[in-house]
Parts: sequence; C-alpha cells; structure tokens
Amino acid sequence: MSSRAKFIMEVVVLDPDSGGKVHVSMYKHENGGIFGIDSSYLDQVLEDDEIGLVYDPFADMGHPEGLYLEE
Repeated sequence: MSSRAKFIMEVVVLDPDSGGKVHVSMYKHENGGIFGIDSSYLDQVLEDDEIGLVYDPFADMGHPEGLYLEE
C-alpha cells in the first residue's frame, strides 16, 4: 500500500552541524501532515527508483510503506 503527498515548495535551511545551506522540498501528506526531505537526497532516490517511491514518514513503524510524491 502507498500514500500520496503533494509538493508545496522548496525552502533553504541551515544545517545545524555544518552551517551550510540545505535545500528542502516540502510536501503535504494526504493525511494532512507536512514534512520536508533534503532535495539532494530526494534527487538521488528518485533517480535510482524508476517508480518514484520514497519511504512514507507517516507509516506505522512496523509497516513501512511507499510514498508517491506529486509535483
């Protein structure tokens, strides 16, 4: 089973460890929760995975699910 999340916007935050800028893609989950994913990580995952699934951060811990991200 998979869920869906809609793209909201990209924001830039400061990494608390390095102080460097990090581009974060913000998404709204179909259940209403909002979350962000490091855009460089997201680019890598979507490049490696032809169907465009990433881990669903709102899935139950014991039952990881895929998450479709919609632009």
